[in-house]
Amino acid sequence: MHFGANRPTNTDGSLLIHVALEPLIGAPLTEYWHGEGPITRGRSGSIRFAHDDRFLFAVLEEDERRHAGIREATHSAYRAIREFQRAAGFPHLLRMWNYLDAVNEGEEDLERYRQFCVGRATGLSESATADYPAATAIGRQIKTHELQVFWIAARVPGTAIENPRQISAYRYPRVHGPVSPSFSRATLTADGLLLISGTASIVGHASQHVGDPRGQLDETLRNLEALLQRAEGRQILPGNAILKVYVRNGEFCDALSKQLQQRFPNVPVIFLAADICRRELLLEIECVVGA
Repeated sequence: MHFGANRPTNTDGSLLIHVALEPLIGAPLTEYWHGEGPITRGRSGSIRFAHDDRFLFAVLEEDERRHAGIREATHSAYRAIREFQRAAGFPHLLRMWNYLDAVNEGEEDLERYRQFCVGRATGLSESATADYPAATAIGRQIKTHELQVFWIAARVPGTAIENPRQISAYRYPRVHGPVSPSFSRATLTADGLLLISGTASIVGHASQHVGDPRGQLDETLRNLEALLQRAEGRQILPGNAILKVYVRNGEFCDALSKQLQQRFPNVPVIFLAADICRRELLLEIECVVGA
């Protein structure tokens, strides 16, 4: 995954995903996911994929202008993903990323994020809540007209992890939209890789520390630690963890970076400019903890 406004050229035949989110610290960056053994690459309709013997990584990019809105584009994308997964030999979704334009545009139930949630739920209509993957849904701050979804799937299922400090997202009350978000707080893979969803300053189902980025960061870290405790029996992020921080306003970045450095001095951190699913939320963090 290459992050930044400029689309890179693929020179080595790998599965390349260009994510149009600007890094807030440092130059444009590239995140690599490595397979083991022989790698098979291919395309099925609009889905590009690569897999080894155990895991599949795939991407679908849907032009919203071909549909009647983000809801219909998301439904189409997730229906295609569901059908692809049935035939791919990697039936178990572990982790998904969703990037779309103007995530907070629109009022009440017409907000684009809420409409995205409706489309995702109908596209995944045959999935049970116990099988929901970990996920991130983030808004770009530049216009691309593209819904971008990429994901990791496996031949064997992972274990969904929920946060005891939060109501499961798929059980949110009606106040947050006509359909609850379809994801688990984290997934623990069969070989011990912990994939933590986009996590924010939410306790129960309510946003906390509105207008206070440092307070939101502290609350978010408490949520990450609760997930780590539930999944692995420890609260301190190890050195083989990686944090990806989505920040609504780049002016907060230096202070948040110092705060994270003091808390986790040995954990690599990536900062990206992005909009968050709730307008009052100023940041969101996702995490990978190595096996």
